[in-house]
Amino acid sequence: MYDKELFDSIIAKRGEYCQVCYWNKATELHHCIVHRRKGNKKLDDPRNLEAVCHECHQLGLVNSYEHRCGFWKRQKEAGEDMDSWYNSLNLKTKERFE
Repeated sequence: MYDKELFDSIIAKRGEYCQVCYWNKATELHHCIVHRRKGNKKLDDPRNLEAVCHECHQLGLVNSYEHRCGFWKRQKEAGEDMDSWYNSLNLKTKERFE
């Protein structure tokens, strides 16, 4: 599980509302580009984490490839170096998000 300090820093930077519906307050972090894997701390990087409400997270609105591509694009537009973070991951296969 992520820590409160990480959650608070993401909320401070991106705002308190869900990054999916923009209606409810964000209460959870979702591993958007690469889902969480036990023991891989690189996946807990803010570039991979999206602040979401419980409803959007549970309904699976965050799991589509299209959603991940949109998140990737928004992160890059916000100045995040998504390419270097993603290339640093030891993944057997890599998807393209652009």
